[in-house]
Amino acid sequence: MTVVSELRNYPFEPFTGDLPAELLDMVVSDPVSRVRLPDGRPAWLVLGYQDCCTVLADPRFSRLPLGATGTPDGGGPRELNMDGPAHAVVRRVASRAFTARRIDTFRPRVRRLVDGLIDDLLAGPRPADLVAALVAPLPVYVVCDVLGVPVADRPRFYGWIEGLNSVTAYGSADAATAQAELREYLAGQLDRKRVSPGDDLLSAWVLGRDAHELVDAELVELAMGVLLGGLEINSTSAGLRALFQHPEQLAKLRADPGKLSSATDEILRYTSVSSMFRVQVVREDLTLGGVAMRAGDCVMAIPWAGNRDPRVFPDPNVFDIDRVPTVPHLTFGFGPHFCLGTALGRMQVELSVGELLRRLPGLAPALPVEEIPWRHDRMNGGIASFPVTW
Repeated sequence: MTVVSELRNYPFEPFTGDLPAELLDMVVSDPVSRVRLPDGRPAWLVLGYQDCCTVLADPRFSRLPLGATGTPDGGGPRELNMDGPAHAVVRRVASRAFTARRIDTFRPRVRRLVDGLIDDLLAGPRPADLVAALVAPLPVYVVCDVLGVPVADRPRFYGWIEGLNSVTAYGSADAATAQAELREYLAGQLDRKRVSPGDDLLSAWVLGRDAHELVDAELVELAMGVLLGGLEINSTSAGLRALFQHPEQLAKLRADPGKLSSATDEILRYTSVSSMFRVQVVREDLTLGGVAMRAGDCVMAIPWAGNRDPRVFPDPNVFDIDRVPTVPHLTFGFGPHFCLGTALGRMQVELSVGELLRRLPGLAPALPVEEIPWRHDRMNGGIASFPVTW
């Protein structure tokens, strides 16, 4: 591994709720530049909206090493995290279970889960930790519901997935054991769903007309991908933090709950940040943003920086719940790896924020928002705890 000492380090600083001014300035002044990644590798850092879209969608940029094909080595299972034909097959099967009609059927179920967690919050002491009471458990409950995990199995299931998005646990023996047991459990669930299907994604995958396209090991990996993508929906707490920081926006939303949909989109655009680095590889010599790149170079596009591109979003660093964008934000990605669970994740944020403001009209942070702690041990980052009162 070559370490290039003169390069700017990325990340520029631990994230504590607001994007660093240096990064925001670079979106315009230096949208494609060289940086040193945390593991020491040099890479191209891509910040502009259009260039981010290119890196995320153009097949000349790949998640696979240079020279690799879209076919798994050694006959291993095809996964959502691959590129090329292997990814296309998995994506096609997965997307048929993530139809708008099916996801819409989950809305009353997600609302019941949100209401139940808020009931428990109201019955408890004040101040209460919003993360522990709602933000952390809700995505886990939703994932279990959409995958059809029986209620009796859920305590055991929670234990397996507890460290799935942990940076510190990644690669440990305990994490490997938990993932192996989780895969074995999911394989058993596929057999059960064939005999006794339900209204869930596992049933839709094993009984769909395209079920023959994937073997069970690949369906298990598909379920694992859904778990990883859906376990941490941190935009609810980050969005409430942004609303508390902008009381005039909070007042507008309280006065007109009809603005909730646009407010949710602005929350997702403005607050979305991840601790996970998605490094891709240039597959052939090319030019991006006026910069020449060579085959084999590493590239890292930063979607949350693209969400702050003033060439696409006027006054991008202003939090405005009335914003009417002309292009979609990049919070859920772009191109062939656009998040399948977008509608479900967005639904959780919208219902959580809406119900909290409706049922707790006096909701307020129990400490200054600049003192709210952020966590850096999770792939998706997020607020560690959020004391609130009402």
